[in-house]
Amino acid sequence: MIQLKVSGNNYDLSDKIVDYVNRKIGGLEKYLPRGARDGVRGSVTLVIDESGREDNQCICEAIIQVPGATLQSKEATRNMYAAVDIVEAKLKAQIHKYKDKHSPRQNRAKVFVSKLLRRSAEE
Repeated sequence: MIQLKVSGNNYDLSDKIVDYVNRKIGGLEKYLPRGARDGVRGSVTLVIDESGREDNQCICEAIIQVPGATLQSKEATRNMYAAVDIVEAKLKAQIHKYKDKHSPRQNRAKVFVSKLLRRSAEE
């Protein structure tokens, strides 16, 4: 699990939301390359913005420090759980990009070929 610091701004953190954030965003560690899993830290800030539009009051912002990069995502929705889900999806895409960029060259060719084979099988 990624060591996460969960904080709230104008939002009372319940154990339920903290566990949800730790399970969703903390569970992204399994997508990181094996060598990059040590020392990964992150922070998640949950905010209720009452000055904004009614449909985008719940804001979730996550920052994850990995070796050689900082992954960051922010989303505003009606529901805090939905904001966490969207941030998780955005971070997962960033982790895949990070993994492709920081994997050894030999593995890149294997990953590329497997992606091509999957695409041709779907068509």
